[in-house]
Amino acid sequence: MTDTPPPADPARRLDQLFAPAEEAVRIPDWMRQPEVEHELTRAERLRLGWERHSGKLLGGLAVLLVLGLLGFLGAAGYGFVRKVHDGEQVLPVRSRDVTPPRPVDADGNTLGVFLGTPAERFVEGKASITLPAARRTGPFTQQQVAGALAKVRAALVEGRLRRPMLQDDPEPFLTLLAPDARAALKDDLAEGGNLGYATRIAPRTDPGWVAEDGIRVRGTVEYAATTDRDGIRVLAITTRFVWVYSFDLFQAQKYPPGAELITLRDQVVWHLPHPDDVRPGSRGLWIDAADVTVLNSTCEAMRKGFIALEYDLPLLQRWPEPEATGDIYADSWRPGDGEEC
Repeated sequence: MTDTPPPADPARRLDQLFAPAEEAVRIPDWMRQPEVEHELTRAERLRLGWERHSGKLLGGLAVLLVLGLLGFLGAAGYGFVRKVHDGEQVLPVRSRDVTPPRPVDADGNTLGVFLGTPAERFVEGKASITLPAARRTGPFTQQQVAGALAKVRAALVEGRLRRPMLQDDPEPFLTLLAPDARAALKDDLAEGGNLGYATRIAPRTDPGWVAEDGIRVRGTVEYAATTDRDGIRVLAITTRFVWVYSFDLFQAQKYPPGAELITLRDQVVWHLPHPDDVRPGSRGLWIDAADVTVLNSTCEAMRKGFIALEYDLPLLQRWPEPEATGDIYADSWRPGDGEEC
């Protein structure tokens, strides 16, 4: 008995090879939910509006920029042609400040550090500090006025001209003041607030101070009887002076006159209380107010209560410094005029 093979499956057509398997159709959940209306927010309306019109806006802005540029170039070109036609200067010409040459000797060295500056006419040192005649003033006798003027003169010499203060030793100056006034002045010196009444030269500076050139000075002294803010009778002595110091600037002849000089112009009000109005410790000289303008010193030194010559530095080492608002030598100078740091 022979086995009969089972009948073969009919061949499938080509379109049946790629037909998907039959399965139940599934409906997404979101299609079963009821439709809910959503009101657009202001931000969404703006965003949709920008998306709808952004191309037109950007195109219009580009057109405006092109028109503006063409208008500017047209106006500039017209101005250039007009200047050429009229023979006017087209390119800017850099102005050159002409500085009078310094007087020099046969070797090319300057003949004097004060030549060509207002300080050339000043008197050197303490000889320039002249006092007015002492007269009886208010409750102060002529002798008391003369004694107060002498103390102020001594304080000016110690504070501005003598080496101890210039080299940062204030003790000789402080001994001239009333005992009760010294503590506040010590604090002021420590904080660098002394330039209104005392000069200290920054140590180990280059260029250094040249003592041999002397210090040129010019000023006035006046006095009047008054009362202070506490009602104490005082003799108020006002000093107004210009002090000029010379520094050893290398090849100073290459700079304009005065480049190696530092100038201080001050106004100080000194008070001498009437001895009957104060205790013994407060009898003597007080500094009531002090103002100063400093020319040609670095701000770095001035912030510490010293002076140091301002001179040319490499570009990367320069710091912007304020310039004087007026002539420090002019008679119109008033306290507070000039540069500040």
